[in-house]
Amino acid sequence: MSLIAGTEDSSSSRLDNDASGRHPLDSMFAPRGIAIVGASDRSGWSRYTYANLVQAKYPHPIHLVNHKGGLVHGQQAVKSLDDIDGHVDLAYVLTGPDSLPGIMESAAAKGIVNLVVIAAGFGEMGEEGAERERALAARANELGLRILGPNNLGFINATAATMPWSQMLPWPLETGGVGVLSQSGALGIFLLNYLQGRDVGISHLVTLGNEAMITIAEGIDYLLAQESTKVIALYLESVRHPEAFIDAARRALAAGVPIVAYKAGRGEVGAKVTAAHTGALAGDDKVFDAAFRQLGVIRVDSIEDLVATAGLLAEYGEIPGRRAAFVTGSGAMCGVIGDVAEASGVLLPDLADSTVTGLRESGLPEFATAQNPLDTTGYVVIKPDLLPLCEKVVSKDPGIDVLVINGSVPATPEAAAFMAGSVEWRKELADTSPVPVIPMEFLPTERTLFAREFRRSSGSSYVLESFARGIPALAKAMWWSEKRREIVRPRAGSSPVVEIEGGAGGRWSERQVVELLAGAGVPVVPQRLVRTAQEAESAAGEMPLPLVMKVSSADIAHKTDVGGVVLGLNSPDEVRGAFERMMDTVRSQAPDADIEGAVLSPMRPDGVDLLVGFVRDSVWGLTLVVGLGGVWVEVLKDTAIRLLPVNRDEVKAMLTELKSYPLLTGARGGAVVDLEKLADVICRLADVAAALGDRMTEMEVNPLRVSGESVEVLDAMAVWDEG
Repeated sequence: MSLIAGTEDSSSSRLDNDASGRHPLDSMFAPRGIAIVGASDRSGWSRYTYANLVQAKYPHPIHLVNHKGGLVHGQQAVKSLDDIDGHVDLAYVLTGPDSLPGIMESAAAKGIVNLVVIAAGFGEMGEEGAERERALAARANELGLRILGPNNLGFINATAATMPWSQMLPWPLETGGVGVLSQSGALGIFLLNYLQGRDVGISHLVTLGNEAMITIAEGIDYLLAQESTKVIALYLESVRHPEAFIDAARRALAAGVPIVAYKAGRGEVGAKVTAAHTGALAGDDKVFDAAFRQLGVIRVDSIEDLVATAGLLAEYGEIPGRRAAFVTGSGAMCGVIGDVAEASGVLLPDLADSTVTGLRESGLPEFATAQNPLDTTGYVVIKPDLLPLCEKVVSKDPGIDVLVINGSVPATPEAAAFMAGSVEWRKELADTSPVPVIPMEFLPTERTLFAREFRRSSGSSYVLESFARGIPALAKAMWWSEKRREIVRPRAGSSPVVEIEGGAGGRWSERQVVELLAGAGVPVVPQRLVRTAQEAESAAGEMPLPLVMKVSSADIAHKTDVGGVVLGLNSPDEVRGAFERMMDTVRSQAPDADIEGAVLSPMRPDGVDLLVGFVRDSVWGLTLVVGLGGVWVEVLKDTAIRLLPVNRDEVKAMLTELKSYPLLTGARGGAVVDLEKLADVICRLADVAAALGDRMTEMEVNPLRVSGESVEVLDAMAVWDEG
């Protein structure tokens, strides 16, 4: 089998189609024959699963398996899978963990490849359960089986009328373009009802449970292969196979299918904190944020935002830009719109002169300010066609990318009759507008069954539930659209040859790391290691003055804290005296440190000090952190994060994210930094970090001194896995 959990190689989520051209998971999620194992009239799960398949008009045979046989749910049951007469693609297993070995053997003998395992008692139960789960996956691989779960609730494939779902379904089920993957079964129950209440139709809903075999990445792979999938919505608690997830997310972005994710757990419990700064600055959740941004995955802050954002993208797709115009009939709402748009990053450009003229010609009264957002005022009572006329004029403004209007969906037949004119006008506006037209309500309103059916039958557009929820969703759609338009690839460059002196283990001193970087072509400040006062004095006579002296010790991460840095040494005599005093001070402050001497370097002009760090995150692997460095790194924590590999464009984007970015562009009379050269040096550092292999757990350059065209490493450290 090619499933991740059952193979040694988990680097890819890509599943190749079979000889017939079907995706290998089609027989799981669109099976031609289902057996419910453990079917019983006494089991609510069994009753719901069977009823959902019947209600959906599942087009293939349903077989019921009960060890006693007899009638179950009014249908004759067989005693085992062996007794089934006919083809079965999927066994939906409702029995407990102890029954699984025998069921798996029977399934393999019958040629049933796919099992949905509802039972709990596996990886969620500690190490003993995790071992049971590993054994389950291993045996499934030996038998050529695929398992969805365990510890899940099943799935819904609305496009194939296939709904082996062990809970009550809301009928009629609204179908649409959102494919949902959830690592929680219970969340799937409530999410499904909320999606229905907000008029967001689904194509699929798959609960993955413990992902013993089929993972979130393979779920994405499957949904990408379905024409019905317009958006993929994720509920995540973890990413168990990051390389596969990265591959799947990149392919989704390239295919133009947005992924919207709610990741539970924003705390930094388990974050790696070391004596260096990089690990503490990254932190688990910050790396998730960075990974999602880099991959084009839209991260939302709530389940409500997940639904609103997925619904908007499923209906309207890629948004052409960030400039939005709003037309409403409420001054108060204009104030709300302005606040939410500014906080979300949606741009509100001034209306063009031609638009203002058109608004006045359409009847906008002089006491109404022709601005964005536009309040048509209560004058619409006197001139009922004022609002639609203004919407049409604003839609043609040359300076906007999208028009947002106030809209709603009638909840009753009476409301539909009253709103017939406005519904038709909205459809005409959407058809004729040169920019997308997105209606939003003032405040959230749950969609009644009548409202959902009316919107679909009338051909009306999806209406966002409120400005407060809809504008942030629009901002995220705009962000994803920009990411989609600027897809960047990791740069193709030569990998540096990195030779490690005497092997690697523990923490390296500044001298060791700087010498390694210099050998790999990274610009570094010249250094001389001196072990005695006499060596220091002699070396100073051969170097340009003034000099910097720093203690050289792998055991001392913060040299200034122990008196291990002296600046502005202007003669060999000063260097000799400084060496003697430094050794005395450092030995008293850090008596257990192994000190190899001191390094001398020429003083460099003032500039901007950056931190460039690499940490091996427990989930995502090697991660780059760039931020304001020097003594300010711990205080300001001004950083940007990316997964490796990166290219020059990605690094330049990181720099612009820093609050301290103006320091690089000449703020307050400072030198303008050569950003191209700076990005090249950071990329080179990233190449070195990648070339050092898995034993390098952390490497940090702090500071990387930049000034004008000068980019130079002044200090560095590295930590190696002793194993």
